Parts: sequence; structure tokens; C-alpha cells
Amino acid sequence: MKVFFEQIGNKIEKAVKEEIQKILKNIGEEKVYAVALVTDCDCITLYLAVNTYEYMKKRDEKYIEMMQGKMPQEKIERVKEGVESFTKWIPDEWGYSDEKGSELAKISELLFQKEASDSEEYAKYKETFIKTVVSAFKRVIEQKCFDKLSEEVTYFVSVSDGDEIYKIENYSAKVLNTEKVYKNFLEYKYKKREEAIE
Repeated sequence: MKVFFEQIGNKIEKAVKEEIQKILKNIGEEKVYAVALVTDCDCITLYLAVNTYEYMKKRDEKYIEMMQGKMPQEKIERVKEGVESFTKWIPDEWGYSDEKGSELAKISELLFQKEASDSEEYAKYKETFIKTVVSAFKRVIEQKCFDKLSEEVTYFVSVSDGDEIYKIENYSAKVLNTEKVYKNFLEYKYKKREEAIE
């Protein structure tokens, strides 16, 4: 299994380098603020998600209409003013990602096959998988593959479902970003989490 994850790490590194170039072409002149590698709680899917301030604003405008009367008006006004966002750190709500048939989609197929061959054994290696993804992502960042983007862009690994979303996002954000960017991310995420619990 160790050799498998080493190979997967190399494949992820190569795939992210390739896919980010395609995504940035689609984005054009919009300003990117976050890039995430996203998996699921079983660690058998993987895709690259990117969002821009422009897309976030459009997406938030749709939610503002839906939330009228269902949420305090003060909160809605903060979103309208751009002080807060409904969608900023939720990759499922973002505008850009790799497409079907991408190199990351092929990696997902390999992960699915490995998990299907022995699900109990594969489940023991979830932490190894997350560390492999973070490590590969870090290598891509260190190789300046995102050098066209602002230094304020936040990088993290996210999980689309399950109980460990915050733990994995926070761990990865700490490893992948400068201390300043990480602290800003952490402050916002914990604020959102406390609001959700209340």
C-alpha cells in the first residue's frame, strides 16, 4: 500500500500541474482567491476546485434571494456588502474545476479500484491518503506552478462529506500557506462553524 500511495502522490502532482493551466485559461481575468483539492470521506474521489471573487459574488447573489426571510436581515446585508459570503470556502459552490476525463478523474478511478479490491484494508490508510494529497499539493505550490496568482490565494484540501472536514481543511491550510493566509482562513472557518452550531 505504501508503494501505491507514493505512486498516487506523483500522479497527483503531475495532474494538478496540468489541470491548473486549463482551469486558469477558463478563468481569464477573474481574480482567484482559493484553490482546493477535494476528496470524499472514503478517499476515493479527487478533483481540483478553484474560485474567484467574481464567481463568489454571483453565487452569493443567488443565495441572497433564497435566504430572504429565512435568515437575519443583518447577515444578508453583510453578504450584500461583500463583508461575508455564503459560499467562499465551500468548494462544491465554486465556479471552476477539472473536467470529466481529466488526469485527476483517472486518479479517482485508480483509488476506487484499490478501495474496491479490499475496502477494510484501504480504510486503514485514509490518513496516509490525506498526507499524500497535501504533500503532492505542497510540491506543486513550491514549484511555482501558481506563480501567476496572488500571494494571498489560500490553498487547502477539503472533504465533501463526513465528520473530519474542519480537521483536514485546517491541517492542510496550515501546511500549504503562509502563516498570515492560514490565520485568516482559520479565523473565518471557525467563525462559520460557530454560527452553524448556534
